Amino acid sequence: QIPSEPASCHQNNRYSNCSIPFLAAFGMVPQGLLLTFALAAGVWSGSEQRTLGQASDLAFSRGLSSLGSIYNVTLHSPLGDTNCDPTRSEPCSALVVLAGLLSERSEDTSCPYDGLKPSQCNFMCGVMTNIMYHAKLLNEQGIPGHQVDLVVMHDESIPDDALTFIRSQGARTLKLDDSVKRLACRGFIESEQTLGKKLSADVCEMSPFSGKMFGNHEVVFVQIFKLAALTLLEYDSVTHVDVDQFIEEPTHLAEELSYFHSNPKLSLLANGGKKAPINAGHWVAKPGLELVRVWIEDLHAGYSESQGYQNAGLITPKMHERIEGGWSDANRHGSSSWKFVGANRDQGLMFHMFVVKCADVGSCDGVDTSYTFNSVEHFGGSKKPWRVGVCQDKNIDKDSKVRLNSIFDKIIGPPTGEAFVDSYCTPVLKQNRAECAKYAE
Repeated sequence: QIPSEPASCHQNNRYSNCSIPFLAAFGMVPQGLLLTFALAAGVWSGSEQRTLGQASDLAFSRGLSSLGSIYNVTLHSPLGDTNCDPTRSEPCSALVVLAGLLSERSEDTSCPYDGLKPSQCNFMCGVMTNIMYHAKLLNEQGIPGHQVDLVVMHDESIPDDALTFIRSQGARTLKLDDSVKRLACRGFIESEQTLGKKLSADVCEMSPFSGKMFGNHEVVFVQIFKLAALTLLEYDSVTHVDVDQFIEEPTHLAEELSYFHSNPKLSLLANGGKKAPINAGHWVAKPGLELVRVWIEDLHAGYSESQGYQNAGLITPKMHERIEGGWSDANRHGSSSWKFVGANRDQGLMFHMFVVKCADVGSCDGVDTSYTFNSVEHFGGSKKPWRVGVCQDKNIDKDSKVRLNSIFDKIIGPPTGEAFVDSYCTPVLKQNRAECAKYAE
């Protein structure tokens, strides 16, 4: 049985309040060493702290490994050095981006990464553009009053060369194992969800996760990984942004993080809306082993449109009341339905984990969707800056093209020395900038 992590673990730094009882529950390391852990704060870095850092990482990774072994999944630790300094008083947070490619490999040779279809190549440009932008933002400006690492979560579809380059930019990388996708696939079959009826045990166990095998449902098995950010137990908080979202003002993100950390009851800060109770694009949360446990259990049990995850049942008014800021009852399916947008993936998982199971993972007063986010510029749908000919699209309104024009100077940088970025991505961005310049304010 996986022990629960006390709520006090997340006050100021997790080690000062919960290391000894929480880690001792696993019987991982001697009490004397645990006492040493309790004297440190945040994430260890630097040669003088290396032994402590490695020991701490080992202890927490064993907690994840114990959980993973129950469900036969692998939960990895991040690669790359942290920028957080344990001698400083500011909290340490992770700015997290998820990268995963859709569809099967191709014989098309137009992409510098062998085997990627043009659409995949285009998305990889988005991934690289987002990462380089945020890496530069954190390296040159930072987030006032906070220590922040950039962590790129990725599934097994991202090329190794790209990951090496990403780490060279100062980001950390977190591999998301296909075993978690296969767990979710089996869960869909068990729950007889619409997707599950189209699958088989053989497909779940052996087939590559591609459009050929999973059709339009393939994206489900990427978006469930957003919640893997909660496995980053060494951080005081994690902030997720989608690939098409950019933190434009460091001070605005600082305000969000300060608001989150100054409210100890908060477990999740996010947006809500008419289409879903919680928006999974941009959010701030406290990582924790108990949250990871519920996430894995949800994937294992599967989802149904009538009962949600783990046969949770209809969404009741009491569940609505647990979200500060509320969820509009004007959604087209009615307030009790689990048919809201993203219910069988990221947004349904977040609602079940943080709202329905709130008593298991922390405070039932811990979800706030009333906060106004000002930090993120979002280019949703077909309005991606890296989409070839985006400003030639007559279906995109003028205001959106004006917004696009304003972002190019911020995301186009000097040559990087990385062939894919320099030979493929940057020319696309520059051509789009020239076309969108016609819509300058």
